[in-house]
Amino acid sequence: MARQRVLTPSEPLKRTWALSAVDVALKDMFVSFAAGFSGRLDTERFTQALRATLIRYPFFHGTLRQQEDAVLVVCHHPPRPGTREGMSAVGLDLDEVDAPFPTGDRRVLYSGDFVSRLAPGKPPVHDGRRPLLHLKLTHFRDASVVGLSWNHALTDLHGIYDFLRAVSDAYTHPGHEPREPPVFDRRDIWRHLGEPGEAAGVQPSRQGRHGIVHISRAKATLGIARYLKQAVTDAVPVCLFLDEDGVDAIKARAQAAGTKVSTNDVVNATLLKFFGECTRDPRAPTDVGLYFPIDVRELLGAPPGSVANCLGNASAVLKRADLWSSSVTELALRNRAVVSAYGRTQLREDLHWADYWRRNTSQGSVYHHWLLGRDRVYSSNWTSLELAHVRFDDAAFVTLLRSSQLNKWLLLPAFHSTVLPRMEDGRMKQVVRVSVRREHFRTLARHLADWPHVQEAIRLDTGERLRAGP
Repeated sequence: MARQRVLTPSEPLKRTWALSAVDVALKDMFVSFAAGFSGRLDTERFTQALRATLIRYPFFHGTLRQQEDAVLVVCHHPPRPGTREGMSAVGLDLDEVDAPFPTGDRRVLYSGDFVSRLAPGKPPVHDGRRPLLHLKLTHFRDASVVGLSWNHALTDLHGIYDFLRAVSDAYTHPGHEPREPPVFDRRDIWRHLGEPGEAAGVQPSRQGRHGIVHISRAKATLGIARYLKQAVTDAVPVCLFLDEDGVDAIKARAQAAGTKVSTNDVVNATLLKFFGECTRDPRAPTDVGLYFPIDVRELLGAPPGSVANCLGNASAVLKRADLWSSSVTELALRNRAVVSAYGRTQLREDLHWADYWRRNTSQGSVYHHWLLGRDRVYSSNWTSLELAHVRFDDAAFVTLLRSSQLNKWLLLPAFHSTVLPRMEDGRMKQVVRVSVRREHFRTLARHLADWPHVQEAIRLDTGERLRAGP
């Protein structure tokens, strides 16, 4: 039976942080995932580790407050009638499943219905406020799953990985001196970049590289309605399971061509090649837009443990004919060139673009992602080795799970992709979860044999499986 605990700090912490323009674009977005571990976690130890860690992450106890044209994370709230002075709670749900964790059954493990029971949704309102962080600990007979839901204005996925690592350290080594407190203040994060200058009388394009636009609710409604008509009714969730030996072979061919590519580059190249084969239509537009967020902590010289959003948004326009004629290795080289070209100048322009729209749009506007536009390919591009080091005593990381839906009823847009790391045979491997149309899955069946680095593909709504090889 599910239970809920409410975690509040032991003493009030009076702190305030101002969100950057990029964060303001994300302030209404809650993001969630669930991380599976190979053994059962002790509930009381996990709760105490979480409490101890949250002391060093006080902004998770904050609430968002509008102050003129700024949005603040406020960690101290004046008393209101019927409420006590203090900070917002962090929720922790507890649940038991009287069954083994289905590690070997991929069709169950990555299905939306299964994941939705493990990852908490938008946190419930507590004491008049909605927590910015909510967790769920689910015990299986032989495993445990830690689910998290957090407000995206606070941090990106790398920051949450760092938080989860801190909780695991406090669980495995209670009483040990913790690592340095995380860097959250935006002034500390962005100080190396310098102030972005005003564009000389030029308004940023509405479809800026940042990928998020602030438009009226009427236009957003029309855009979503068009998307529902064209894409969602025919969308199906698919998982591509990559073979690490095949990925390494692509990396070796790229290295021989003079460029070191990452697993992320191979993932994006695979997605692009898949998209290209699915859109061989002479009537289709000649250009395709590629968009994916990248971690710019290294570019900024941000110190380790930086939790705040540190996102750049690499993008490029590719010729559809190039997708047809290029190999996965050649597309991986192209992806690497896009990432390598992204630098401090472009990041300054992105921040100026986001700040312009924050200051020049009305309260009645909404943020709307342009991935819903025609022929744009999105990848969250978040594969990371950090999770391989997260463990709770002997309970080691097994897999990362995320829903294939925007919410309980709306599937992700076609070719919206998320990379889900997993451990298998002692190696970090990747699952590319992508939403496609039904005919796209049939196209994949014809081409999978040409991509030996894709071990298997599963259509999650039906369980239909495709395997590489003859």
